[in-house]
Amino acid sequence: MTRPDASFVEVSSPAWSFWRALLDTCVGAIVGMVFAFVAILVIGIVGEEALSSLYWQVDLDPLFRASMGVILLVGAVLGLTVPFVMVAERYAALRAVEASARDTPDGVAQSSLRAELRSAPAAHLQKTGTVMFWCFAGLGGIWALAVFFTEDLRDDPVNWIALAVFVVLAVAAALVQGLGSRMRERDAAVTGGLEARWTHAVPRANAADAERRRAAAPAVVPPWLVTPSARSVRRVAGGLVTALIVSLGAFMLSVFMRQQCRTCDPVYWDEPIENGIDVLSLGSGAAIALCAALGLIAWTAGLVLQFSREIALARWAADGDPRRVDTGLIQPLLTGNRSMVRLQLGLSALGAAGIVFGVGAIWADWAAMDTQVVLGAAVALLALGLLVGWTDAPRSRRERQRVRDTMFPGDPDVAGILKAQ
Repeated sequence: MTRPDASFVEVSSPAWSFWRALLDTCVGAIVGMVFAFVAILVIGIVGEEALSSLYWQVDLDPLFRASMGVILLVGAVLGLTVPFVMVAERYAALRAVEASARDTPDGVAQSSLRAELRSAPAAHLQKTGTVMFWCFAGLGGIWALAVFFTEDLRDDPVNWIALAVFVVLAVAAALVQGLGSRMRERDAAVTGGLEARWTHAVPRANAADAERRRAAAPAVVPPWLVTPSARSVRRVAGGLVTALIVSLGAFMLSVFMRQQCRTCDPVYWDEPIENGIDVLSLGSGAAIALCAALGLIAWTAGLVLQFSREIALARWAADGDPRRVDTGLIQPLLTGNRSMVRLQLGLSALGAAGIVFGVGAIWADWAAMDTQVVLGAAVALLALGLLVGWTDAPRSRRERQRVRDTMFPGDPDVAGILKAQ
């Protein structure tokens, strides 16, 4: 029988922490743009259908139209940069795991990093180059056809400059694809060696944790880990999601009753159906806003609850005394996003939405908003989100490693087996 001498190690490094935080900031920004798009869609339709006088009095239409253009622009920028940030994060993770393997030969990295490194980082670089090449080549081809066969476009030098930009971007994407292809074999050899080592080490580490857990004294789980229970939290979340889906369904029904397709003419009904459409649009829009407000409150409460549990769990494990507890209660605090990472995502989403509406107000010359204050606050929120996620990484590694060293939870991939032992 193989000697169970391996152990699970929380792997981190300053470089990986930075790129991970930057990637999470980008993800939060994408979520914020999606929320901004949905808000513009709902408020715009509800305003035109049920609150038309107030909607046109405030003059939100120019702001929303310009903000849609900002969403397209920012979305394109994120689409170009996020894949490269992800590749850099994967390379930083690979370097951190290699350094940890040299320092702790019998250590096994946490499951999240092992999952990331199942594919070579260069493979993602190659895919990024391939996707970008075909996107730029396709757009450039369409633009070339328009320039060559339309006299007005052919006579404008700006269109030729745009065509040259597409060609340069396509060539750059092809170079990225080639670089990823050349580096892929080398990276695959490294990640394959790590995967082979982990294949043998994970069962040994699980066996070691199970043995240490059986030898440890049983401990009574503090109430802060079980109150409120995970089932109660899921029920609240499920109720909010159900209410949001119903509200969105009612809202889409009101839109469909007014206009059956994008190119169709608006349909006007006899009373009382006409008033019913306005009531349905206004009511469903208000319900969506209420669900959003309740969701924000629930998200904030969940964030505070998780942060409190992380602090309390770290203090409970600070004495270093081995103890046996139900591993299912502590696994979420070891494998899921940290509370500070969730806060980072929220700050980044709010900052991205602020940039969308702030730049949209500038483009539309919308004087009802102090754009300098909005844009300054948005940039500050994005920077604060990045800083929060980056600075929490060392504390996260220390606290999670301390919990592993005192409670021996094993690997989350086999949490059910560990719980039964």
